[in-house]
Amino acid sequence: MVETLNKDKLVSKDYILVMIAGSGTAFMNFFFAAVLAVYVEAIGGTGIQFGMLTLVYSFTALLVRPASGILSDKFGRVGQLIIGSAICVVCCILFGLVGFIPYLLVIRGLQGIGFGMHSTCAGAVAADVLPKSRMAEGIGIFGLSGTIAQAAAPAIGLAVIAPGTMESYRLLFFISGALCAVSFIANCCITYERKRKKLALTNQTMDVEATSLESTVSDEPEPAPAEEISLPKTFLGFEYALFPPIAVLILMYLGLVGVMLFLARFAIEDVGIENPGWYFTASAIGMFISRLTFGKIVDRHGSDIVIIPGLIAMIVFIAIIPFANSMLTFIAIGFPFGFVQGAVIPTFNAMVFQRTSPQRRGSASGAFFTAIDIGFAAGGPLLGLLADFRGLRYIYWFGAILFALALILYILIASDKRHNARLEKAQIHKGVN
Repeated sequence: MVETLNKDKLVSKDYILVMIAGSGTAFMNFFFAAVLAVYVEAIGGTGIQFGMLTLVYSFTALLVRPASGILSDKFGRVGQLIIGSAICVVCCILFGLVGFIPYLLVIRGLQGIGFGMHSTCAGAVAADVLPKSRMAEGIGIFGLSGTIAQAAAPAIGLAVIAPGTMESYRLLFFISGALCAVSFIANCCITYERKRKKLALTNQTMDVEATSLESTVSDEPEPAPAEEISLPKTFLGFEYALFPPIAVLILMYLGLVGVMLFLARFAIEDVGIENPGWYFTASAIGMFISRLTFGKIVDRHGSDIVIIPGLIAMIVFIAIIPFANSMLTFIAIGFPFGFVQGAVIPTFNAMVFQRTSPQRRGSASGAFFTAIDIGFAAGGPLLGLLADFRGLRYIYWFGAILFALALILYILIASDKRHNARLEKAQIHKGVN
C-alpha cells in the first residue's frame, strides 16, 4: 500500500524544480513580448525591424524544438535544460548592453534557441517525474507557471519601463536575466536522470555478479538473454501515434491566433475600448482555475470527455466575439473561453506524452510545441490578410470554422476511441504474426 501511494505521488523535488525553472524562462518570454516593440521604437528602430526580431525568435525556436526533443531522448534532458537556460541568461544581459538592431537580431535568434530547448525539455522532464496515473493532472498544474507569467509579466514589464529611459529597459532585461539564472540553478539541482543511471549501473553489476556465481556452480548453458522490447516505428523521429493529436492542435492554434494577436486591435478599433487588457486577465483566471481541476477528470475518464465538449464550447465563444460591444461582454467571453482553453490544451499536452513511449517523451514534447509554433507562424499572416480584406470580425468567424474542423478531425482520427481501436488492431496483427 505504501509503495502504491509513493508511486502515485504527484509532487516531487524534481517536479518542483522544473516548475521553478519553467517559470523563470516563461517570465522572460512574456517580458520581451510585452516591451520589445516599445524598446525598438525607443532606440530608433522601425516596425519592420521589430517584426524581424519577432520572426527570428519564433523561427529559431521552431527549428530547434524537434531536434531538441529527439536529442533529449538519446542523451538526456537535464543537460539541455541547463544549456538552454544559460543561453537565455547571456542573451538577456546582452540585450541590456547592446542597442544596435543587427546585433539584436543575432541575440534574439540565440534567445529563441535557448527558450526552444528549455521549454521543450522542461515539459518532458515534468512527464518523466510524474506518475502515469496522474499525468494529465500533473501536466495541467505544471503549465500554471506559464499561465501566471502570461497574466502577470506584461503588467510588471510595462511598469518597469514606465519611465521610458534606457536605464529602465536595461533594468527589465537584467531582471529577465536574473530570473533565467534562477532557472539555471534549479535545473542544475534536478537529479532524477543521475539517479536512474546509477540505479541501472547497480542493477547491471548485480546481474553480472549473479550470472558469474551461477556459472561457477552449474554446468548448464547460460540462458539466452530476453528479447528487448521493440519501440514503435517513427517518421522524422516522431512516433506515428503523435500525428493525429498534433494535426488537431495545429488547426486549434490557427484559430487561437485570432484571439491572441488581434483581439486587442479589434476591441480598440472596432468597439472603441481603450484598454482591453481585462479580457486577457479574465481569460488567465479562467485558465488558472481549470488547470487545477480538469487533470483529475482526464486521468480517470480519458481525454474525450474534456476535449470534445471543450472544442464545441470554443466554437461558440470565438464565434460570438464579433458581437461583443463593451468591456463587460469581453470579460464575460474571456473568462469561460480561458477556462475551456485551460482544460483542453493541457489535455492535449498530457495526451502526446501518454501516446508515446516513455523513452521518447522528449520528441513528444518537441512535437507539441512545434504544433503551437506552426499554428502561430501560419495563422498570423493568414488571419492578418483576412483582416485587411474583410475586416477584423471575420477573423473570429473563420476561427470558429477552424475549431469546427479541429473537432471533426479529432473525432475521426485522434479520439481515445480511435486510438484504442488502432492499438487493439495492432495487437491482433502482432498476435497473428
